[in-house]
Amino acid sequence: MLISILDAAGSLAAKSAARMPEAIVPPSFENGASLYLFNLFLMTATTFLGAMMVGKQANRIWSQRFWDHPLDPVTLYRAVTLFAGIGITLRCGAEAMFLWGWNPADAVTSARVSMAKRWIDPIAVGCGLMWMTIVVLGEPGIEHQLRKAPLPVDMWSRWPVLVRALAVIILSFVAALAAVCLR
Repeated sequence: MLISILDAAGSLAAKSAARMPEAIVPPSFENGASLYLFNLFLMTATTFLGAMMVGKQANRIWSQRFWDHPLDPVTLYRAVTLFAGIGITLRCGAEAMFLWGWNPADAVTSARVSMAKRWIDPIAVGCGLMWMTIVVLGEPGIEHQLRKAPLPVDMWSRWPVLVRALAVIILSFVAALAAVCLR
């Protein structure tokens, strides 16, 4: 994998990128700068938010490893959120990397980013398949536990936690807007 990414100069992807007309957005966006901006913003924000959630879940899994039984509903919940988070983070991260790295003036870098994306995507899909597998296998036990009363859920007290996520969203939008406007 690494050799093919590093040997991008002579690749078909580099040759294709070199033939691209000079434009501020990739050809697949049909010169729609606003669509490119929207995709760049969403993929960037989702990558960072996903990484934050993956880090949080990985920390919870590690800190609770002595108390959580592998088949407990909470362990399955954490595994589901971990794999779903890894999957969406890698998938959006690969696309964000592609969008940020697209540059027809630098065909080699564009080819390297494109090849890296093609290697990351199957890993992201694998995490998504693992997430689905755990959901299918653990669903009866998790649903059984969730139906037991009382199950207090106070979502309103957690709203302040989303302030950091909102800051990531705003910063991602500003960065994407600057990247599109300054091209």
